[in-house]
Amino acid sequence: MHNKNLRAFSKEDLFDLASKLGLQDYRAKQLYAWIHKKQAGSFDEMTDLSKDLREKLKTDYTLKPLKLLTKQISNDRATEKYLFSLFDEETIECVFMHHDFGDSICISSQVGCRMGCSFCASTITGLRRNLTPDEMLSQIYDVEKEHYPSGEGHISNVIVMGMGEPFDNYEN
Repeated sequence: MHNKNLRAFSKEDLFDLASKLGLQDYRAKQLYAWIHKKQAGSFDEMTDLSKDLREKLKTDYTLKPLKLLTKQISNDRATEKYLFSLFDEETIECVFMHHDFGDSICISSQVGCRMGCSFCASTITGLRRNLTPDEMLSQIYDVEKEHYPSGEGHISNVIVMGMGEPFDNYEN
């Protein structure tokens, strides 16, 4: 089993973690900012945390981004389709779309799908598994970081209708 990805931790979860580790509340706020606002891809980026704390976090937790396998760009360059590999070597897709009114991303919520819709290729292999919260967030964070490396700008719309049936993974 892989280490717990802190990208799945809510603000409340991070406060619980800080308490468990004997840290002050402001550390939870720092972690939240690094993970969900600055979208850090590693603990080493968290320069306002002590080296000891970063090493302690690396022992039991991860911030591992998804592994990009391929990216296809449309002729008009307004749409990009990403194929990512997950920790267990399963693959998912997401699509980035640039519009005048803002940038959108269509993310997957499952590996495969059990619905059997005749018009959709996601159902071919059936449902393999639900995505975890960090795997869904990572689609957004990893693509956003590529498009806005300086942190100026963001994806303004998230659509959950890539691979899978979102309501079959509502909990996550």
